[in-house]
Amino acid sequence: MIDFKDYPILKNNLSTLKETSIDDHDKNHIVYMTDSDREAVHFDGVKNKYIESLDIHDVPKSNDSLFVNQENKLVFVEFKNGFMDGEKKFAVRKKIYDSVIILTDILDMGIGRLRGNMEYILVYNESVNEKEKDVLAKKSYVQHSEAFNSIAKSISRMANEEFVCFGVKIFEGYCFKSVHTYTEKEFAQYLKNH
Repeated sequence: MIDFKDYPILKNNLSTLKETSIDDHDKNHIVYMTDSDREAVHFDGVKNKYIESLDIHDVPKSNDSLFVNQENKLVFVEFKNGFMDGEKKFAVRKKIYDSVIILTDILDMGIGRLRGNMEYILVYNESVNEKEKDVLAKKSYVQHSEAFNSIAKSISRMANEEFVCFGVKIFEGYCFKSVHTYTEKEFAQYLKNH
């Protein structure tokens, strides 16, 4: 469908999934959420270049990565190493909207055509969400429970459906053909299968 090299703004931001998955907020503890060397566009860099010529006051948000899977579908990926509280869930939604708008403009493609050829994946750190300690101290938090997710995933499999957490399922059929939320291990398996 898309060759990144045909679009200078995408070509100039080529990287790997590993490099786009970096969490370097703590300079003493840098984390990569995948070791994959699959070619990907560093979409944060695309967003930064895209807005250079725009006179805007609120900088848009962006997903971390964009790659093409083996079915020739575009895949947006957002890597979340931290705890997914209500504020982060809202930020993820904004990243989705802003990234889709930017990409449709770059590709000169309407949302309808893009929707049929695109997936979204949120990769989250299972252990960080499982071990969050100050959940009760902040009323806006809803604790992510691995026990609940395990049960929900089992029920979803029995119903031949995929369990999607963090409220991003609303974008399926609207902005993307399919939406997924994967732990790091599940994402590694997805990459093997696709």
